[in-house]
Amino acid sequence: MKKTLVAVAAMFAATGAMADATISGFLDGAYTIDTTTTSGGVSTKTTTLAPSGSGQSQITFAASEDLGGGLKAFANMRFVPDVFNAVTATSATVAQTGGFNSDVSEIGVSGAFGTIQLEKGYGIDFMVHAAADASGWTGSSTAGVVHNSGGGTPGQAVVYVLPTMVPGVGVVVARGLGGATTGAGDAIVYKLTYSAGALALQYAGGSVKNAAGVAGTSGFATDFAIGGNTTAANSDAVTLGSKTSLTALAVTYDLGMAKLHYGSFGQKNSTDSDLKSSSNMMGVSVPFGATTVSFTSSSAKRSSDVALVTKASGTRAKVSYALSKRTTAYGAVGSVRVDGSTAANKQTAIGLTHSF
Repeated sequence: MKKTLVAVAAMFAATGAMADATISGFLDGAYTIDTTTTSGGVSTKTTTLAPSGSGQSQITFAASEDLGGGLKAFANMRFVPDVFNAVTATSATVAQTGGFNSDVSEIGVSGAFGTIQLEKGYGIDFMVHAAADASGWTGSSTAGVVHNSGGGTPGQAVVYVLPTMVPGVGVVVARGLGGATTGAGDAIVYKLTYSAGALALQYAGGSVKNAAGVAGTSGFATDFAIGGNTTAANSDAVTLGSKTSLTALAVTYDLGMAKLHYGSFGQKNSTDSDLKSSSNMMGVSVPFGATTVSFTSSSAKRSSDVALVTKASGTRAKVSYALSKRTTAYGAVGSVRVDGSTAANKQTAIGLTHSF
């Protein structure tokens, strides 16, 4: 439950406007066993505490102010505490560190014209991937869901959310700023959403200017690194100024007794037709009172500048039980693998989530 922290009385007295600040958060921790097998057949197992339910642990400080005339100013600052992520266990010792890292944040103004905001954000396709994953999106910390998200906006972006002109339709456009003198990382992206009853659809697209990459470390890359497969098979050098185009589609349909999920994603380089990747997800979540059972199946493929094709596939199943409106217990198992190779990741997690 969000708690009101501050009401700026002086501002209210002077202008008739009210400024409010709130604090909210989400905590996800699980006893997690990860097993990684390399393409050489070597397996290692680690036991950690990590987020594996439906998102990363975070705390949000939010503020809003009525400016009058139908205008509102707002700001959201989000931080990710390393309360679980930094715990690493071995057979002999347990090493624990801590930290408080900044995460997605924004400041802006909204009104009849829509919303304009300056933000530090994820790629515009990030939430599209999240909508397509029935088993609960937690990104790279969760084995079982393989994808090719390369991001649409870098760490900084100017975002414009158009006002609603057609019921159920939303439009967002953004200019990503890579911060490089060469323009590398700059992006133009957009996102369309549509909802009508049980149907919800999200589609994102755009292009990102590439840096002159080095194979294995930068350039055209996808992030389905599995079993240590992170070198030339996962990243290729590209020409400075070339562009990576991206598309992302998520469709969900709520049948009441079950919710269906589907996602399709793609990337390709403008100067080298061999550099491309794609991925798909499909899944279902079924509620049984306080219990929800969910399953996601996914696959991804990329081709490199030396005509090497890498394919990967994965599955993840999760059972969650709502102990209250804010607290949920869950168990999840997942695995991903590189097709035709022994490279694979497996994960088993038992944990709790709590929101406030």
